[in-house]
Amino acid sequence: MANKVGFWWSEKKCLKINVNELEDNFRARGYELIKIDLDSPIEPQGPFSAIIHKLSDVMVKAQQSDQLALKQIQHFEDYVDKHPEVVILDPLENVRKLLDRYRQYKLIDDSELAREDGVFTPTFVELKTNDVNENLEKLKAAAVSFPFVCKPLVAHGSSYAHQMSLIFGASGLKTISPPCVAQSFINHNARLFKLFLIRDNYYVIERPSLKNFKYGDIDCEPVFFDSHDISKPTSCCALTELDRNDDTCQPIRDPEKERLDRIVKVVSDKLGLYLLGIDVIIDNKTGRYAIIDMNAFPGYDGVDSFLQTLCDITVEEIDNKRKGMRKTNEINELSARSDGTDTSQITCLSLQSMVKSDDNKDCTKQTKHPVIVPTIEDKKKWTETSDKSVIQSLPQNGTNDFDSGIDTSDSCDENKCKKQLPVKTVRRQHSRSFTYSSTTRPDELNSI
Repeated sequence: MANKVGFWWSEKKCLKINVNELEDNFRARGYELIKIDLDSPIEPQGPFSAIIHKLSDVMVKAQQSDQLALKQIQHFEDYVDKHPEVVILDPLENVRKLLDRYRQYKLIDDSELAREDGVFTPTFVELKTNDVNENLEKLKAAAVSFPFVCKPLVAHGSSYAHQMSLIFGASGLKTISPPCVAQSFINHNARLFKLFLIRDNYYVIERPSLKNFKYGDIDCEPVFFDSHDISKPTSCCALTELDRNDDTCQPIRDPEKERLDRIVKVVSDKLGLYLLGIDVIIDNKTGRYAIIDMNAFPGYDGVDSFLQTLCDITVEEIDNKRKGMRKTNEINELSARSDGTDTSQITCLSLQSMVKSDDNKDCTKQTKHPVIVPTIEDKKKWTETSDKSVIQSLPQNGTNDFDSGIDTSDSCDENKCKKQLPVKTVRRQHSRSFTYSSTTRPDELNSI
């Protein structure tokens, strides 16, 4: 039985992820972590129990007919097709849903979140030409208002994918580079909430974002920016600092746990991804939550337990898949004995074929209800930490704060199965202080 876990991500990502630590974590669980050579057939490099990857950039290049990328993706898909017993984090067909920004936003716009009052995707439209008049008509038809953010259509593949601009009026349309997506800009008090998902766990990290802009400033020149630079933890520039006389419209509020739970549940089920990032802002006028970006296998900056959690869920998925395969074999053998069929002629079904799906979903395993996991386990570690930006509170005894995220009647699962949900951990990555926990007690707040 294979005890190898393969991985592949770019050299740039290797600089951010401590591969040596990840190797140690897997070794402690009885697995050898091996980097896959995509330039060669994968079969001789295995066998693998699981493969973890960040192939989104390679996938984009393959879509653009890059011959090396096409060869690499072919090697990967050949191995996966031949070995359905291998755990893949994450399936390429699910990652492809996030390569195109228009498809991303359409997916949310068509989901059940769009039919609810509290969550939305700002209006958007794909622009395919530099013709100003044609683009004005498209913007009007899609109810996209000025100012809007102009984003490259392709969400991965190069640094260009993060080169964006803020367009204030018709004259700014001359500067766009199609194909691109125009999305209405929502004032959100320069606060961005990054939701980092690892299967059924997620973490909330606050980051800087674009400041508020006044509507109607059509004579303003376009503002060009790199979205990665704007949302860095240490970002501090004129674009991220609120003006002194800025009207924030509503008091600065922290995100509601129940609302974030709902976003994570619906989006993760819709995409079928275990390693996922969701960018959320809060409209400073309405208080509604806007999903403005999603990406596969994000950086997880600020999630200290990421490598251990990644190892743990990978091993759990391997165990679950092996149990499923054994169960399938047992069912097939019993069925064969009952009808006299030669069991040697039975082909083992893959676990994926047993996953139910409806006509509108890919046949992919869906995540369980999300759990928010604290990165500091106990109060002692919390009080002794030297990092004052880490804000942690303890769960209140007897609190039943579990929410499935599904709005149902009084007979819903929340009333049938109450259990305590771990509190959120949020790092203050912004110029404003930020404390959040639905179970924080007044005495704990005073001790911060």
